Amino acid sequence: MIFLSALLVAPLLCADPVTDRVFKPELLPAKAARPMAFVPAGWMLERQAAGDLNADKRPDQVLLLVERPSAAPDAKRERAVVVLLAEPTGQFRRVGAAGAVLPCVGCDETAAGTDGVPELAISKGQVSLRHIAGNAQTTDRTLRFRYESTADRVRLVGEDHIRSSRQVLDTTVRHTDFLTGQQQTERIYADPKAQGSTRQLTSRSTATVPTAPRYLEDLNLNTLL
Repeated sequence: MIFLSALLVAPLLCADPVTDRVFKPELLPAKAARPMAFVPAGWMLERQAAGDLNADKRPDQVLLLVERPSAAPDAKRERAVVVLLAEPTGQFRRVGAAGAVLPCVGCDETAAGTDGVPELAISKGQVSLRHIAGNAQTTDRTLRFRYESTADRVRLVGEDHIRSSRQVLDTTVRHTDFLTGQQQTERIYADPKAQGSTRQLTSRSTATVPTAPRYLEDLNLNTLL
């Protein structure tokens, strides 16, 4: 019995974090004629954005993917991001893909007034991913990326992180520029017990963060600064 238990536990102890990933970018095509060709089996398109990421005046594409629902209605479903450049031939080339930069479906509380789906946009050559979660305690996080031609990869360039408590009217706002290494944090507070109290800036601090390039595939939402 002891020997059998050891055999059952051993695979868990030896699990490979690479081979056990849900989303595997290496299985996607390097190039394809249509963006939907980059949606692997078992996944579906959740959002899509078009815009010029490399100043060639062609509409590049960013796909937000989510696992298809399973038989279990409350099962958590992972999300992934795929970045495609439009080529002169009419094909799309994959320059970035990752499955660890956004919360999964069911991993956090959906914020009131939202559908729980991250916002995706392309503006002025940058990709922005915004996710809002929680109600009494709300987290509003936006990650900004841009295509870096020298590396032919998608680099993290900025983050806006807002954490709010609606019960005590306490908000912390953190802006990080990963290109300059500058980070600014502000706290805005209002005393909920004081009648007519308005929110005021109570503190502001600055810090420096590493400027070494951090690319889409290297990121994990749980370990971001």
